[in-house]
Amino acid sequence: MRSPRLVAAGVLTLTLAACSTEPAAGPAAPGPGGDKAQPVKAIQAAAGAVPDGQVFDVEPGPDGWEIKVASHGQEHKVRVSRDGAQVLGEQQTAKPSDDMAKLEQAGVDAVKALQTAQQRQPGELDEMEIDRATDGTVVWEVGLRDGKGIEHEVAVDAKTGAVR
Repeated sequence: MRSPRLVAAGVLTLTLAACSTEPAAGPAAPGPGGDKAQPVKAIQAAAGAVPDGQVFDVEPGPDGWEIKVASHGQEHKVRVSRDGAQVLGEQQTAKPSDDMAKLEQAGVDAVKALQTAQQRQPGELDEMEIDRATDGTVVWEVGLRDGKGIEHEVAVDAKTGAVR
């Protein structure tokens, strides 16, 4: 026969274990760039959220990705879930960014620029945007974080797709 103290101690141990604040063993939930496919899916979802959408800026947000999309001369801010599966919100901005004009010179979209950058420098997307290099060339500036947490910036020529 078990003593009441032994049973009570066992119940208390199980109760404390169930209430533990320690994370469960197993893979952690990925961050915004936790999987190479996530930002690609998010970019595609954001572009598809508005007619003829062209992504020109991608940043991590509190609940996923914050993506700027050009559509028929207007700028839209589109929020997409971390896994890229769901558009969480979309709003048109009052004043379009001057970065939208750079898209007219781009032959390479955001997805292709990201994939090219990741071929050169493996890593998870931190952020990316279309911009102008010091020599005037329009480039995709792609910030990637490697497995050690070190951030690398890769510039991809927005017209040719070549890494600079």
